[in-house]
Amino acid sequence: MKKILNLFMVNKYFFSFFIFQSVIFSMEPVKNLDIDKFMGKWYVISNIPNFIENKVTDSYDEYTLNSDGTIEIFYHGLKNNKPVTLKQRATILNKENNSEWKLKLTRPCIPFLSLPYKVIILDENYQYMAVGYPKNKYGWIMSRTNKMDDDLYFKILTTLQVKFGYDINQFKKVIHN
Repeated sequence: MKKILNLFMVNKYFFSFFIFQSVIFSMEPVKNLDIDKFMGKWYVISNIPNFIENKVTDSYDEYTLNSDGTIEIFYHGLKNNKPVTLKQRATILNKENNSEWKLKLTRPCIPFLSLPYKVIILDENYQYMAVGYPKNKYGWIMSRTNKMDDDLYFKILTTLQVKFGYDINQFKKVIHN
């Protein structure tokens, strides 16, 4: 009986912790993203890399708004001094805020894979941003230039940690030559 009671208490605290975390650290996207201002080149300053981005240098995205309202995204970088290029297409999910998208890889094509994309931090002048991912599995800090002031970088990391619950030690700076 005592083991059952202990197991119940452990489960109660375990689930309470995760419910508490999901309430405290919601992945709320930014409000009122101006999609035209957002388009263009964004350099990846730091990320929690996925298997494609791991050890990639000089990476950046180019965003272009298509006439049908979708967004074409070209990812460029170097891995072992060889070019890495991905082509993606994004659909805006929330037209009111424009900051929550669904991405599909179009080159290489993976037809049944769609990925979430949420702009969770955005500079008022559209000079830097952060993109969040569910359960903080991935994250990106991006800038209009390939360099970022250390004070600004740590300010963004702190916001990601405090407001969104990210483990900032997982972020890896991207080398830009």
